[in-house]
Amino acid sequence: MKRSPLHKRFALLFITLTALGCGGGSGEEESTSSALPDSEGLTLYAPMTTDSSFLLVNQEGETVHEWTTTARANTGRLLADGSIVMLLDTKAQPTKFGTGTAMIRKLDWDENVLWEYENSDLHHDVCPMPNGNVMAILWEELSAENLARVTPSRTDPLYSDVFVEINSKGKIVWEWHAQDHLTIENYTVSAASSELTHANAVEYLAEGNAFNGKASILVSFRHIDTILAADYKTGEVSWEFGPGKLSGQHNPTLLENGNILVYDNRNAGLGSRVAEIFPETGEIVWEYEAEGFYSGHISGAQRLINGNTLICEGAEGRIFEVDPEGNIVWEHFSPDDAQVFRATRYEVEEIAWPDLTIFE
Repeated sequence: MKRSPLHKRFALLFITLTALGCGGGSGEEESTSSALPDSEGLTLYAPMTTDSSFLLVNQEGETVHEWTTTARANTGRLLADGSIVMLLDTKAQPTKFGTGTAMIRKLDWDENVLWEYENSDLHHDVCPMPNGNVMAILWEELSAENLARVTPSRTDPLYSDVFVEINSKGKIVWEWHAQDHLTIENYTVSAASSELTHANAVEYLAEGNAFNGKASILVSFRHIDTILAADYKTGEVSWEFGPGKLSGQHNPTLLENGNILVYDNRNAGLGSRVAEIFPETGEIVWEYEAEGFYSGHISGAQRLINGNTLICEGAEGRIFEVDPEGNIVWEHFSPDDAQVFRATRYEVEEIAWPDLTIFE
């Protein structure tokens, strides 16, 4: 594995700030700690091993805090009080067996369990919402009516995704069924696949957001190479990008200028890229590509408050930060180069850190 800086190709038309919603921070209102230390922030990620830990690392690559688990970790999000919401023991596909029961777990800073929700159909992502609820993704089988709309035709079961909002009592209080809102006839499904959509990311966009101002969800469907936004109140799809423009993408997030940032996995021949999309025209206004830069699955990207971009090249266990010209200014590898689903940088001001000694 190459660890030296790579040759880079980088086009820049816009410089934007950190992402909104649960894609770029705590998912709650920001809380400022007293006597804040001078720090460039901390990066959260979990090596995808059998018994994972969520690691918080500083700019020197040192682990300053961790939350241990006895399960395989997918993704986690810090909340403003320093607690963490994590997704554990999910399956990669609906027809496969998992290593345990998929669950969402909330831990405080000291690893005390505050809340758990179990559901064997949970997968890929979880997003804390401003109201204290969480948004998650479940698999569901297509209805007979919708299965008849699939191209090419088939009779064996096919799965899609339902996005759900879960409250603190474990009750589903809102749901959005992809199969009922997509124009299924527009997509071609591989005969070898058990899934129509394969959602791998969800972001809740609060009312007043820079994209359309309406409460919405922003989601990624890997198997149909599509990202889209749907109205939270009406369920209507308000924006769609792909297929033919992305390939196997992950982690779309809304930027403060109203653009969308996404990790476009693509194939090994092209290599991966990180793309910033101007939603009104679909124009790629910014992208990062580099020789040898490629992860065929997982992965993500985050626009930072300093205008740089944090990139998780998940299959390689590599997390790095590039400046607007594409220069690598920070680089970190997970222990034993274990794969990483996603990484998120948290600015010091975002979290009321329970233990300021982590900055010493």
